Amino acid sequence: MSNTTQTMEPDELLRLESLCVHFPIYKGLLRRHVGDVKAVDDVNLTIRKGEVLGLVGESGCGKTTTGRSIVRILKPTSGRVLYKEADGTVADLARLNDRQLFKYRTDIRMVFQDPFSSLNPRLTVGDIIGEVLEIKGWKKPDIQERVRYLLEKVGLRPEYVGRFPHAFSGGERQRIGIARALATNPRLVVADESVSALDVSIQAQTINLLQDLQEEFGLTYLFVAHDLSVVEHISDRVAVMYVGKVVEVADKDELFGSPMHPYTEALLHSVPQPDPKRRRLFSVPKLKGEVADPSSPPTGCYFHPRCPYAQDRCRTERPLLRRLPGGRQVACHFAEELSLEGIPAVE
Repeated sequence: MSNTTQTMEPDELLRLESLCVHFPIYKGLLRRHVGDVKAVDDVNLTIRKGEVLGLVGESGCGKTTTGRSIVRILKPTSGRVLYKEADGTVADLARLNDRQLFKYRTDIRMVFQDPFSSLNPRLTVGDIIGEVLEIKGWKKPDIQERVRYLLEKVGLRPEYVGRFPHAFSGGERQRIGIARALATNPRLVVADESVSALDVSIQAQTINLLQDLQEEFGLTYLFVAHDLSVVEHISDRVAVMYVGKVVEVADKDELFGSPMHPYTEALLHSVPQPDPKRRRLFSVPKLKGEVADPSSPPTGCYFHPRCPYAQDRCRTERPLLRRLPGGRQVACHFAEELSLEGIPAVE
């Protein structure tokens, strides 16, 4: 069954409930199962219609795995991925097989991180963008018209339709990837580190393009990134992940101005500050140690070995992601007691 009786709030488009994606570890000649890499571990998250939800964290924290499980490139180990269709019907994408998922491939699309490896070098731009439309049964003249229209929308010339990917720069290739994602008029686009491989000037152009397309086509974005300056520029809300778990969710201005989780504070202040005068305004202690191993995480709060505010309770009791007055969510035992430093808003 593709549908479920689960109800969702009117403004919700997609909801993750206790989502887990674990990768088994096998050892020995007999390939015994000795453990799991918990890439995504009990994630609960909501994406609202028309918003940009930024998903941030250090490399290896599970951001990309979360995005790929939403578009079902990866099959969740457990949990639910609830998606509300245009008619209000709610489907659990985590339970569907490939045949049942076919209808949702139109609504949920992905822009990949690497603009060089994500495009097939053997296909022309027209074939790359139009391939999904051909699979959907479009006629060739309609496909050609749609491809030319999309190329114009992403700032490329329609005459490029017959060129191969090697003829384009990184920024142009990413625009082709964006056009491919928009080919089927999606409702949700998962942008996985979509600007991280680009030069800074090209990043700004691509971000502006994504914002323009969102406004024109009424898109919703899950914007996966590690560059907080980019996330601050484009996002409406921000979710912070650490070792497979969401540790804080808040509106952008609240999270950047007054973080409530120690990891969020450390992440914000890890961004290089070029102004020496502003540097001296902050007294945030630097993080020590390495990111925890997702195959063997520490007891209690996963962040406690690196947390400057950790107490005995943090070492033994795992904090749950809880909702505070005002709507923000945080997974820290002492969130209300800590006074953490944010960073000034972008002028």
